[in-house]
Amino acid sequence: MNSPSAYPEQITAALVTRSQELGLESDKLPCAGALTQLIDVVYQTSLLQEEGEALQVRAVFATAEELASETKDLNAAWHVVLFNEVMPFTVQDLRKLTPAVGYYRSMLGVCGNADEPRIWGIVVTGTQWVNRHVSIPHAASHLPHHLIFHALAPGHLMITHGAERLVEVFGGKLLTEGFDPFLSQWLPQRFANIRAGVIADLALGNSPETASKVDQNFVRHAAQSVIRRVLRLVRARRHGGMLIYLPEDSVCHDWLPHWLRFRVRFQQDETSCRFRTLLLSLLQRAVAVAQEQGLHQVTWADYLRLHDSKLAEIESAMTDFASFLADLMGIDGALVLNQRFQLIGFGAEILGDSHVATIARALDLEATEVQLEPADSAGTRHRSAYRLVSAQPAVIAVVVSQDGEARFVANHRDRLTYWPYLP
Repeated sequence: MNSPSAYPEQITAALVTRSQELGLESDKLPCAGALTQLIDVVYQTSLLQEEGEALQVRAVFATAEELASETKDLNAAWHVVLFNEVMPFTVQDLRKLTPAVGYYRSMLGVCGNADEPRIWGIVVTGTQWVNRHVSIPHAASHLPHHLIFHALAPGHLMITHGAERLVEVFGGKLLTEGFDPFLSQWLPQRFANIRAGVIADLALGNSPETASKVDQNFVRHAAQSVIRRVLRLVRARRHGGMLIYLPEDSVCHDWLPHWLRFRVRFQQDETSCRFRTLLLSLLQRAVAVAQEQGLHQVTWADYLRLHDSKLAEIESAMTDFASFLADLMGIDGALVLNQRFQLIGFGAEILGDSHVATIARALDLEATEVQLEPADSAGTRHRSAYRLVSAQPAVIAVVVSQDGEARFVANHRDRLTYWPYLP
């Protein structure tokens, strides 16, 4: 569905509307003129390069006093560093400052409710916020509860309130249609047996009492946080890619070589099970830390409030693993995993000659309402995913276009369906 390009004024209006829908305090927003300038400057900065690399930057709209107060009151892990003199908030100044403000570790502090916002310093956030699940209330230490402007890639702008996404712009288009299938019922149900298996493995390696202290939703959110990061990286890189989930036992099925030709196959041993090893380590350590704090069961929300150096090491390893998966998706062809997140291969070409004439576009999260579309209205990568999922109903595919659009493709309610991904 084509839509006209969004200009800063339209993005401002959409942001104000979304903020009102969420009940955000109006005094947390800059005036319309300042807001429009903030959006315009961040967007224009995203189009620039430094030594051949696109500029990425974050800027939080808050005073130094507000952030210092939050840090003191909430024992936040992030901290502020003040400039001796404020600087103009312009494209030129952001270009000069961005190399010193690593996107994943820090952001610029901006204030001023006139038409001329000013940069007053740097907010050092650390990297813990990266893997946090955007739909769960966050520990206050991960991101300030203020407007944050993200320049992610050329033409890719996102504005959040803390970690909650408010609006997103891709290539001049305001993204307003789509869903987050991670929040659905149907997608987690596909992996229910896998989560139960993880809990069982945890009991084998420790004790039944330890396993009983882990909420299954904790396992779900931990796994989803990795794939969210993978998709975020692939979308930002503008190369496109495909991720295919096979059923757990499909590696031995006769149909596999008839449908997938791999550039590289992985040996099926412990080296291909890195994610499960990390996940079990994360669960074990989270339970140990939670017990020290008197918690009888560890939920995802509990985990977000835990602070522990060993947990941080495991989280860092999971972040690295997500980046590794994103790198594998950068090769032409598909990255193929099974539902246990075991690596099967990458650079996979989808074979088969089945014909798919139409596909249902989900109009709600559970696809209770759909709209039929011609399958050939999508690109080659999408059509190959449609063929595979249509022929093998247990397979799930996630397709990312070069422009950053992402779709989840699955057989659901006995029909081939896709969900536009909008996290």
